Amino acid sequence: MGWMPPSLRVTGSPRKALSNRQAGQGGAIVRNMTVISGRPARRVDRVAAFGAVVALAGCLLVPFAEFRANRIVSGAPEPLSSAGTAGWLLLALAVAAFGLSVAFRPAWRGRGILILGAGLVALMPWALGFAAVSLLIGAGSPARVSIGSGAWLVMLGGAIIWFAGARGLGRSRLKPVLAVAVIGLWVSSAVFGGVPELSLAREYAVQSTRFWGLVREHLMLSGLGLAFGTLIGVPLGALASRNNLVRSATLSVVGVIQTVPSLALLGLLVFPLAAVGLPGIGTLPATIALTLYALLPIVRNTYVGLAGVDEGALDAGRGMGMSKAQLLLRVEAPLALPLVLEGVRAAAVLVIGIAAVTAFVGAGGLGILVFQGWGQQADDLTLLGALPMVALALFADLAIRGVASVAVSPGIRQEEVAR
Repeated sequence: MGWMPPSLRVTGSPRKALSNRQAGQGGAIVRNMTVISGRPARRVDRVAAFGAVVALAGCLLVPFAEFRANRIVSGAPEPLSSAGTAGWLLLALAVAAFGLSVAFRPAWRGRGILILGAGLVALMPWALGFAAVSLLIGAGSPARVSIGSGAWLVMLGGAIIWFAGARGLGRSRLKPVLAVAVIGLWVSSAVFGGVPELSLAREYAVQSTRFWGLVREHLMLSGLGLAFGTLIGVPLGALASRNNLVRSATLSVVGVIQTVPSLALLGLLVFPLAAVGLPGIGTLPATIALTLYALLPIVRNTYVGLAGVDEGALDAGRGMGMSKAQLLLRVEAPLALPLVLEGVRAAAVLVIGIAAVTAFVGAGGLGILVFQGWGQQADDLTLLGALPMVALALFADLAIRGVASVAVSPGIRQEEVAR
């Protein structure tokens, strides 16, 4: 080949040398795209950054608490500084979360964001309690301290940051440890953190004799509506997957029911029930209305789940000599179970919220506190009825997700995730 400069000499075949040169050029291009000043490019965690911005807005832009001369008058806004050291610590955690989400490499910030989000959520009742204690010093007994919009924003921002940190850690042991720590700090704040001085806690103290009875009534109404909705909706969804006429009629009817306002539906039930000698007010019309509202998500998800079963799985079952009933129970039902449970989960959250309206027909439940608060212009009494409903909906959601994780086989769960 003759003499060649050392810079152009290669070893091995020309084709291999060309491949090496192309690979080197490609690597240089990739490095130029992903390296800035010799360091890996930093990607912003947009979810955590958004949560931090929300928390900072709650700390700096809107009132953290409200001081009221009594329970029904408008409140005077109070800033974050009313919470003292706990308030400034909230601000520091929000600033740290924002900095961590935009200024550090992804590999370094997952656990840090998770801890900061949990810290914001855990510290919130302590900050509110300290604010209540400091603002009520020297005030008369009718004076109240309510939760301001800033505190709700900080709580929301902390939850978003917590979610952003948890989503990338898989089954990390840190997540349950932090959850237990947050619950412990919340419980301890009710004893040592001044939370009993908040107006919401005082409303609970006044209503404590009937509060848990209303919670039980709300659970009973929601449970009956969900149970009857499941018992009726799953067979209807199965029939809809088998017959086109049943499908058209069923999906149309449950869809129309869902569009009827809840108060209107309760009013429409009075006359048919009275015509057959049944009470038009109380638990019966409330249960019927909640059952009707629960049907749409359950029927629709059951139909979609059964209609979407892979034809190959059905052919395999027929090849094994299965009857139609055996195919339904052993092949179609297990494969459709994830979607069916999703429908039940959506229906549970729906009926827990709608059950509040049934207080208008004398069915009881937490809606009584909500409407009494509206009538008396007592915002904290309204919250006393609304917040437990939110907690019940979240608990129902988590409980049904837990049932799904146990009832659905691992293979089917992995297939659903892959989709």
